[in-house]
Amino acid sequence: MSRALANRFAFLRAAVLCALLLAVLRGWAQTESRPADMPVGHWVAEHISNGGIGSWWDFRPDGTVTMHIGAIVTSSITRSGDTFTSPPVTINGPPIKVTFRVDGDTLHLQSPDTPEQTLTRIGPAPSAADPLLGKWKPLPPATPSTDPNIAAQQKLMTNATLVFSAGNTESLRVPFTALEGTWDATAHTFHLANQGTFSFQRTGAKLTLGQPPDGHKTDTYIPDPIL
Repeated sequence: MSRALANRFAFLRAAVLCALLLAVLRGWAQTESRPADMPVGHWVAEHISNGGIGSWWDFRPDGTVTMHIGAIVTSSITRSGDTFTSPPVTINGPPIKVTFRVDGDTLHLQSPDTPEQTLTRIGPAPSAADPLLGKWKPLPPATPSTDPNIAAQQKLMTNATLVFSAGNTESLRVPFTALEGTWDATAHTFHLANQGTFSFQRTGAKLTLGQPPDGHKTDTYIPDPIL
């Protein structure tokens, strides 16, 4: 091979390597910039109703989204040994004292005048020293209550998520309903089944979503600290 031809091959190889490097760098830049305005993640309403009702959303990388509407509750608890005390469930009611027991990935809760509740762990345990911490999903009772109201509550709670955090807080998500949909990164819109198409806008750590029925009203969402 002549020196001129060898030099030409060397030049072409260098040009190809430079083009590949630029393509990789552009890909990195696009990947790094995408989270700045994309909605991927778990989001919860920044402001919920006085009754603790609001919505939370799961925007997935594959372009699908799920909206949940239900109870959003986070409260402080006081712990002592194998018990914790939760705030009253009514304005003038007494605090609720709960005895707990953890067997592997199963949590047993017992409070006065209520049947024992059994939950199973979601995901890995965050602390080997404190097995109560983490996410839990209630298991349906082996025999549903004969009281239709209690049976309905038991069924509703099977979709709940209960989270105990290191800061002595107890968080609960109880979905009443859910809607599935898709989202479009280019148009900055999302579509909910039988509801329509609405806009989204992410600004820093907040996500603004148009709301049914016509998208004229918007709500602001923040990263969900427990999901």
